[in-house]
Amino acid sequence: MTEFLAEELDRFCYWQTERESIRVKKEEYKLPAPWTDDPILQEFKFCQVFREDDRTTRWFRTHIREPLANSSDVIMATIIFRWFNFIPTGRTLVENDLHRNWDGDKAIQLIRKQPKWVTGSYIIKTPNGMDKVTGVVDCINNVWKDKDWITKRLEYDKKEGTSSLKSAWTLLRQYPYMGPFMSYEVVTDLRHTYVLDEAEDIMTWANAGPGAMRGLNRLTGRPLDFSHRSHDWNTEMQELYQIVIRRLPAHIAMRNDRVYELRDIEGGLCEFDKYSRIFKNEGRTRSIYKINNLPEVEDLIEGESKYGKSE
Repeated sequence: MTEFLAEELDRFCYWQTERESIRVKKEEYKLPAPWTDDPILQEFKFCQVFREDDRTTRWFRTHIREPLANSSDVIMATIIFRWFNFIPTGRTLVENDLHRNWDGDKAIQLIRKQPKWVTGSYIIKTPNGMDKVTGVVDCINNVWKDKDWITKRLEYDKKEGTSSLKSAWTLLRQYPYMGPFMSYEVVTDLRHTYVLDEAEDIMTWANAGPGAMRGLNRLTGRPLDFSHRSHDWNTEMQELYQIVIRRLPAHIAMRNDRVYELRDIEGGLCEFDKYSRIFKNEGRTRSIYKINNLPEVEDLIEGESKYGKSE
């Protein structure tokens, strides 16, 4: 049984509770800023406790995933969108039906008209010697040619009752430049669609990225740079889940429209590491939060859900 340091465990639960409290005060109670007395959470930007509440995921869910949730088109549509992970590009894809009927040359032509093409939230690796749009399109083309085979594999597992997040992740990560992180983002989305909604490991498997590993290292007192892939990160996340689910307030642990899953532990660990880095004066994070008091506006005609002008 993993022993978690009491002080670190308290801070992990505090971060999750306070971050969700900010969302509730801002979105549900419509209160003006600031929504917290915590100077770190006031100044720096952190992901939501539930990934489903993050701004880009909300847009993707509304305009791509939910409309296609029971269609095989959702598999490639998810891969295509997440490789850009940028709402304006998503709008271009949807308006030109490129998320369902991919045309690489047309995508390059249209997306290049935008001032910005891809997300700044994480690094998107593409082949050397190509600009970002051409590189992403090249990566998508490599997967698109196998779309029927990928669909059959995932649907077969679903039919046999053996679908799992890990097997889908393993299937996707073999493609060039997809990698463990991008594959995990796609699988996390597909978990809410017909292909993976009954996956057997929703509560027992998550891909521990570098941030989650550092978060677990903080909780256990290990050196922060410990990152052996052979280490049983999943068991530690499962054990942490069992402790945290009993300590978090009911509006998180038993939220009506969200299920607190192992994915939320993994994502929370990464953000907990960022928070702890600042709390302990070890460094800063690059994302500064700019407060605005503009009203929440959902599902504009143009296709974008906005929360003021802040990204």
